[in-house]
Amino acid sequence: MAQVTITVHERPYQVVCEEGQEEHVRKLAAYIDQRVRELASKSGVPGPAGQVTEARLLVMAALLIADELGETYDDLEALRQAPPRTVADPASLKAAEEARSAASAARAQLAEAETAARAALARAAEAEALRTAAESEAAQQRAARTAVEQGTAALEQAAREAAGRVQSLEEQARNAQAAATQAEAALRAAARRIEDTAAALSEAENERASLRATLASLSTQSANARAGDEALAAGLEGLAQQIETMAARVERSAAR
Repeated sequence: MAQVTITVHERPYQVVCEEGQEEHVRKLAAYIDQRVRELASKSGVPGPAGQVTEARLLVMAALLIADELGETYDDLEALRQAPPRTVADPASLKAAEEARSAASAARAQLAEAETAARAALARAAEAEALRTAAESEAAQQRAARTAVEQGTAALEQAAREAAGRVQSLEEQARNAQAAATQAEAALRAAARRIEDTAAALSEAENERASLRATLASLSTQSANARAGDEALAAGLEGLAQQIETMAARVERSAAR
């Protein structure tokens, strides 16, 4: 078997034929190509993307060639059904022989055209399957790209929100540090005031104890002295005033 590369409507096809039939196959392909081009230039049948597809053109060409062969078969059948002539007509015999030869060639052409059409249809189906697969893959890639873009946008939004939360936490930490510093200063001031108050209370307590001792001594002396001793009475009154003054100072110190 031999392989022949034929061209139909500017598309190459690889077909197999018997040895020595290559030129005959090329002639058949040229005839098919001619009919396909005629259909492509005249047809107004819409196809994908507004044009007639290659497979549809080949099918239409095959139908036209089959129609032509059908008419030839009808002519031959009419010749077979015609009544036989009593006198042999050489011209008729020659015409019949030529018709049989034409019919045989037409049948061979039809078979080869059908083979070429099937091969073209198979190629067109493969091309359509490849186109569908390519479109599906492109759609998947677009969906994947969209998902990646959405994921990236979500990550960027999350990063911005996290940065905002970090800034807020840093501000809160600074505020807490300032408040802690102020609280420490207030505690130190309060501790100093407590220490001052304790020292004042201790001093006042010592003075009160001293005054109590003096008062007790004076009371003892007063009990032993004469009741009408005016100097002693004045001393007792002044001492009492001093005691009241010291008591007021102690109370004020305690109040602070």
